[in-house]
Amino acid sequence: MAEEAPSTSIHTYHCLCTTLILTTTHDLQTLPRRQEPVQDAALVLAPPVDIARSDAIELESAQTANSVLLNVAPQRRPVIIRKEDGFEKRTLLKCARCKLVIGYSLDEAHWADVEERAMPLYLLPGGLLSTAEMVEGKEPASPAWAEQT
Repeated sequence: MAEEAPSTSIHTYHCLCTTLILTTTHDLQTLPRRQEPVQDAALVLAPPVDIARSDAIELESAQTANSVLLNVAPQRRPVIIRKEDGFEKRTLLKCARCKLVIGYSLDEAHWADVEERAMPLYLLPGGLLSTAEMVEGKEPASPAWAEQT
């Protein structure tokens, strides 16, 4: 009798406009968040832990997220964010349908020692809704940061 492989749950998440944005093997609620001095508390959709820069994010308990990002368009011009400890160059990721900012990636210079495909993505809290929440009829309010952009 052949041994069955453990089943992996696939979680799907949508933009607030209902466009499918993310499929992943991890529940967003279990992902680590960016630590201070960053104040956006973004979720870290991380690469494997051994290549992550520990000074930028805490990933001791994080696992590799097997994820697919869909219907997302990177903004052409990066945004410079002023932080207490300097500056951060971000490329914003927007929903291709409604243009809501879903998250961002950091400038390649920040991750010079890491391959591009292994750079983490940061998902802003409140911008995604799980398929289960959509089925339940939950209609989330637009996050406060979305009204500022």
